[in-house]
This record gives sequence, C-alpha cells and structure tokens, in this order.
Amino acid sequence: MAQRGRKSAGDLAAVSSIPERPKPPRELTRDQNKVWLRVVSALPIDWFGSETHDTLKQFCVHVVDAEKIRKWIDDLDAEATYKDFDNLLKMQERESRAMNALARSMRMTQQSTYIPHKSRKLDAVKKTWKTL
Repeated sequence: MAQRGRKSAGDLAAVSSIPERPKPPRELTRDQNKVWLRVVSALPIDWFGSETHDTLKQFCVHVVDAEKIRKWIDDLDAEATYKDFDNLLKMQERESRAMNALARSMRMTQQSTYIPHKSRKLDAVKKTWKTL
C-alpha cells in the first residue's frame, strides 16, 4: 500500500542510470574499433542494446574486410587476369551483402529508420515556378 502524505527527500532523489554508448569489444582490431565507434556515435545513445553487440561486432568485421578487398582491387597490376579481378569482385559483393543484411537487422539503414510523418511531402516543398 502506498504511503500517504508528502514524499521524503530520499524518495524524491531517485537514482537514474544514464545510458552510455556501448564500448567496442577487446577482440576487435584498431580499424574495426574505429568502425564500431563511428556507427555507435551516429545513432541515438540507446540504439544498441546488449543483445545487438555481437551483430554489430560482425558488421564492423565485414566493413573492414570490404575495405581491404577494395584496396586489393585498386592495387591490381596489369598482369592480373580477368579471373583474379572477377574473384575479388565476388568477394567484395559477398562482404557488401553481409554488411547490408547486418545493417538491416539492426535497423541502421535509411529505409528502416524512415518515419513517414517526419518526411517532407512534395506539397510542402516550395515550388519556385508557381511563386512568380
């Protein structure tokens, strides 16, 4: 049963925990760490619950791997065969698909964060040709 009357100072001084951005796991490399911090900083502070940390970790790994493959493609010399180039492009596509799937599952893509009532409607855009 609730206590009647005025609340004491102790009752009013409720301790609330301030949410913090998740720290990168120790097993990530320096480059993966940078991706983690960039992603976590770009979204609201409470976006990544502890249940998403493993998925976010995999996302960071795939981002760095895709960057490495891009560098390999850029560094291909004239003696590389079409098959070498094709294999690297296939590797890059697999990494891109994995990154996209993980980003969608954590609702990090623009499409999954779209809020209809906050989007600009075409009617709200000023039509300069009609103001003359």
